Amino acid sequence: MNTLLLDHVRQLLAKEGWTPGPESALESALADPAEEAVERIERGQEVPPHLEDALEAIVLPKLRPVFDIKDDTFAPLPNPWTELNNRRTALKQIIRGIGRVDAPGIPYPYAGTAFLVGKDVLLTNRHVAEIFTDGLGVKNLRFKSGLQPEIDLKQEIGSTSEVLVKIKETLLIHPHWDAALLRVEGLPASRRPLLLAGSEVPQPVGRLVAAIGYPALDPRNDIDLQKRIFRVFEKKRLQPGRLMASRQIVSFNNTVEALAHDCSTLGGNSGSAVIDIETGLAVGLHFAGRYLEANFAVPAWELALDSRVVDFGVQFANPPNPKPSRDWLSRWAAL
Repeated sequence: MNTLLLDHVRQLLAKEGWTPGPESALESALADPAEEAVERIERGQEVPPHLEDALEAIVLPKLRPVFDIKDDTFAPLPNPWTELNNRRTALKQIIRGIGRVDAPGIPYPYAGTAFLVGKDVLLTNRHVAEIFTDGLGVKNLRFKSGLQPEIDLKQEIGSTSEVLVKIKETLLIHPHWDAALLRVEGLPASRRPLLLAGSEVPQPVGRLVAAIGYPALDPRNDIDLQKRIFRVFEKKRLQPGRLMASRQIVSFNNTVEALAHDCSTLGGNSGSAVIDIETGLAVGLHFAGRYLEANFAVPAWELALDSRVVDFGVQFANPPNPKPSRDWLSRWAAL
């Protein structure tokens, strides 16, 4: 087992207070090899190769599972995710504002995920928008020839229902963050924008969150392992986890201070909303991950510092006051 995974497993076990008691969420999934692997980790011993698969089968699908979304909600969740059950009403409205970005004619099943953040305005990743958009910044953005992207606010497991809205234009492609804004038309009145955190959440490490989006099978990584965790791909899913310490990562040749989380995600999750369960606010825009190590999101409060983002009507709660300065804002001048 690689050192990064071993350290991550130790952290997960400690955070969840895991014990093999009758109330454990893992009890029904424990097998002898997996239990032995966990015991070896707790004793600080190396895990032999033949136990690695059994260990991953617990730590990844069970400590960071992926739940189905049906009819804009989810079935009651087991421990340690029962806090999400208490927030089902609020989460249902949030789920209804998240959609899959489709662009018929591209060489992928779909482009990624996006979510409503203002009147007819959705937030997604720059690398998602660039699949169908040419340009950078806020001027002279145009769709690539022959492409007419759209958003489907459904695409759930076991359902053929669609809630399709046309993407009218790309409003903004950010020069520093992996973020973009899209304007749509034909949005149903019942779909309301998500509210973004305008200032940093207190003591973020360990906070309960959920990524909501559309995970897609990633051929670059272990396919069997992905099938064990996700089971179904390209459909809207609820992916709970916890925030980690912020980390620096290179994104579009820029070093950014990203919000890290450990929800189980895949490539199609690009553009997913990372929701703080306690407040119901979108605290991050998921954009990347390092396999079996950490996932990364654009912090919502960083976008709140950018007047161009705010001017397009993106809705923030508790905006920062006073506003801290950021060197990355100068990147707009270079355009």
